Amino acid sequence: MGTVEELRPIFSPKSIAVIGASRSPTKLGFEILQNILVNGYKGKVIPINPETPTILGLRSLPSVLATKEEIDLAVIVVPAEFVPKVMTECARKKVKGAIIISSGFGETGERGRQLEKEVLDIAKRGGIRVIGPNTLGYKDPVDNLDAAFVFGMPKPGEVALVSQSGALCVGMIYYANGEHIGLSRVISVGNKADVDDADLIDYLDQDEATKVIAMYIEGIKDGKKFLDAARRCRKPIIAIKAGRTPAGSAAASTHTGSLSGSDAVYDSAFRQVHIQRAYDVGELFDFARALAYQPCTRGNRVGIISNGGGAGIMMTDWCESLGLKVPELTKKTRDALTPHLPPITSARNPLDVTGDARFHRYYVTGSIMLSDPNIDSLIMTCVHAGIARPREYVGAVIKLVEEKRNLKKPIVACWVGGPEVDEVVQELRVKNIPVYPSAMRAARAVRCLFDEGHRQATLGRRGKPKTK
Repeated sequence: MGTVEELRPIFSPKSIAVIGASRSPTKLGFEILQNILVNGYKGKVIPINPETPTILGLRSLPSVLATKEEIDLAVIVVPAEFVPKVMTECARKKVKGAIIISSGFGETGERGRQLEKEVLDIAKRGGIRVIGPNTLGYKDPVDNLDAAFVFGMPKPGEVALVSQSGALCVGMIYYANGEHIGLSRVISVGNKADVDDADLIDYLDQDEATKVIAMYIEGIKDGKKFLDAARRCRKPIIAIKAGRTPAGSAAASTHTGSLSGSDAVYDSAFRQVHIQRAYDVGELFDFARALAYQPCTRGNRVGIISNGGGAGIMMTDWCESLGLKVPELTKKTRDALTPHLPPITSARNPLDVTGDARFHRYYVTGSIMLSDPNIDSLIMTCVHAGIARPREYVGAVIKLVEEKRNLKKPIVACWVGGPEVDEVVQELRVKNIPVYPSAMRAARAVRCLFDEGHRQATLGRRGKPKTK
C-alpha cells in the first residue's frame, strides 16, 4: 500500500473515534468532539470515555474495543502516559490512522523520546499511520472536517497548509481568512514521529482540492526522503524554514524536539528541488496567492503600469534587483498606447498613466501591454494620490484578469495607500487576484511565478515522475 492510500483514512475518514472525549467544556476532548460535530462532518463519530455514558448527545463507549464499527481515524487526547495503552487497543481494533493531540513526548526530553518511541513501535506493529504527537490536529474546510482542539475554520480554497507549530498554524488560518485566501487542508504535524513532511507532500500532490503546498518547518529528520518527495511533486511548494539562527535552532529543539541543522544546507537543498522559500507568514501567503490563482511564466520580462512615476520607478528597481527585466516595448505597442495617454507622458515601460487615470485608461493600456511579445507578465499599480479613483482601477484589473486568461500571462496588482482604499482593494482579494501594498511584495510575487515556470519546464524535460 502506498503513502496516499495509507493516509486517506486520516484525511478522508468514514468514521472517527475521539479517545478522551469529555463533557467538560474546559477539556480538549470536549473541544475536538464539538468541532467535529459543529462543522458538519457526515461520517460516524464515536466518543470514547469510560466514565460517562453520553457526550454531546452521543453514546460514549469505554474503549474502541467496545464498538462493532470499523474505525478509520482515532483522535487521541489523553495524558501522554496513557497513550501506549490506547494505541495498543487501536492496534487490536485495526484502526487505520491516528492523530495524537497529547503532548509530553519527544519535545520534553529523553523520557518523552522513549515514550514516543514506544507509541510509534505499537503503531508500526499495528499498521497505524500517526500524525503527531503534540499536534493541534487537522482542519479540512473543503470536506467540513474539523478534528482540532481550537475553534476557527478556514475559508475553503486551494492552498494546503502544513505546520510544525500548532499555535502558529492557528494564526496563519486567521491571517489567510483576513486576506481572503482559501485553504484546502490544514495539517498540524507536531513532532512528526511517523507521518512527516515528505509523506504529506506525496499525499497533497495527489489531492484534487490542492493547487499549492505551503509549509512551516522547524526541522526535517530524513533529508533524502524529503528531497525525493519534493523533486517528484507536480505542485508548487512554498516553505518557511524556521530556526535559521543558533538561537532560533535552540528554541525549535525545545518546541517540537526538532534538530534544525545548518540553514545554508536547507537553503541549498530547497534550491535543488525548486522549493520557494519564504521568510515570514506574509511572504508565505503572498507567494501562495500568486501561485494558486495566476499562471506561472517562463519569461522574466515585466510590464509595469502605474498612475505615479515614482511608484513605477520603485517597481522597476525591485523587479531588476530580483533578476526580472523591465524591457522596452515594441514600436507597434508604443504606437497603440500613445492615443490613450495624456500629452505629459510617453509610451514606455514602466508606463505612467498619470494621476487622473480612470477605468478606461488603466484597462486599455493594460490590454495593449499584455499583447506585446516582449512582455511576459504585468504589474498594475495604483497610488492613492487623492485624485485617483481606486474603485475604477480595481474594475480595470478585474476585467483584464477575466478577459486575458488565454494569454497565460500573470497579472499582479499593487496599491499604495491606507485604510481609505483597503475596502475597495478587498474586491481583488475576494476574486483571488494577487494584490500587494508595496512594490517589493508585488515584484517578489512575480519572481515567484517566474521561478515556478522554470520548475515546470524542468519537470517537463524530465517527464512525469513516479508517485508513491
